[in-house]
Parts: sequence; C-alpha cells; structure tokens
Amino acid sequence: MLTRIITGAVALAIFIPVLFFSHTIIFNIAIALVAIIGTLELLKCAGIFTKKNISAKDMALCFFAIVFVMISCASIVITRRSENGGILYLLIFIGAWSTDTFAYFTGNLLGRHKLAPKISPKKTIEGAVGGVIFCTLAFVLYGFIISKINTEIQPNYLLLVCAGIAISVIAILGDLAMSAFKRNYGVKDFGAIFPGHGGILDRFDSVMAVAPVIMILGLLTRFGEYGLFA
Repeated sequence: MLTRIITGAVALAIFIPVLFFSHTIIFNIAIALVAIIGTLELLKCAGIFTKKNISAKDMALCFFAIVFVMISCASIVITRRSENGGILYLLIFIGAWSTDTFAYFTGNLLGRHKLAPKISPKKTIEGAVGGVIFCTLAFVLYGFIISKINTEIQPNYLLLVCAGIAISVIAILGDLAMSAFKRNYGVKDFGAIFPGHGGILDRFDSVMAVAPVIMILGLLTRFGEYGLFA
C-alpha cells in the first residue's frame, strides 16, 4: 500500500502542473501521450506483437478497445476546449480518481462482499458504495470552491449530486470493463509505469470511461438555469 500511495503522490505532482497548463498545447500533448501509450498497452496485452496468428476475436476486442481509448482522450481535450471547459473538464478527473481512491480505501477498511469476483476479486460492494459517496461529495465540494473563486458562478448542487452518483457508477463500470479485458488475456496489469498501480490504462481506465459522459453532459447542460453551474 505504501508503494501505491507514494506513486500516487508523485504522479499527482507531475500531473497537476499539466492541468495548470491545460489551456496550452502542453495539455494536448500529455493527453495524446496517454492515448498512444494506452493503445500500445492494449496491443501488448492482447499479444498482437508476439502472436503469429491473430484471431477475429482478438482483432475485434482490440479494435473496440482502441476506439474507446481514442474517443475518450479526444473527449477530454474537447471538453477542455469547450465553452467554460476550464471548469467542466476537471470533473472528469475528480469523478474518476475520487471514486478509485475512496473505493480502494473503503474496500480495504470495510469490504466484506465481493462486487464482481470473476472479473476483479479485490473489489467489494462496500468499496463501490464508498467510491460513489465520496465522488458525490467531491462534486459538491468542487462546486462550492468554484462559487467562492468566482462569485458570479452558482452551482446547481442537486444536479452535481446526481452527476456525482452517475459518474462514479460509470467510473466503476469502466474499471471493471478494463479488468475483464485483462482477465481475458491472463494479464494482471497493462504495464508497469506506475509502481503499485500498473500502466497508463490501469490508472486512466476510469478517466476514459467518464470523459465522454462529462463531455456530453457539458454539451447538454451548458451553463445556465438547467446546467451544473449558472
């Protein structure tokens, strides 16, 4: 657990400056690297680099997984570049990583009932509930902080609560989907870039699941009477 915590802290120390420069090309380059490395990890996981004969199943799985990675990474950039994207895009990372982090710690402390033992034996129902609760609280807290930074922006807390719950569930499902992909090929982690966490996809799987949803949510609600922020 100590290795996981240290790696997480170092990764945040590197990624936070990238977020700070999200209005520049630095952010686009960083997300492009995530997409490229993630794609390579998927191909390596499926053995396409080593197998002489590739089955139709392998090709189909890789195709859909790669499209998923590309669309998700594009969604992050599109959300950031959209109107008021400087506020909305952070919900992608807040939703995914608050869910992952608190599901992990809640599961370790209180976990008793397995969530999907055939896919991911360590995940528990208690951990998932903890992830949903803390993600929702994180959305509300983020809205409160934004309103204090810019008093002209008023969060719609009811919508933020609903969005927090929905995004957290999607993050968990995205994590399970990638776990199922790994299990299909008998692989524990997609890579080893992050000690204790695995590869890019092990760290960004929830982010990629959440990104298109936040993008669509942002386009649908915008800012205004029926938006997350007014």
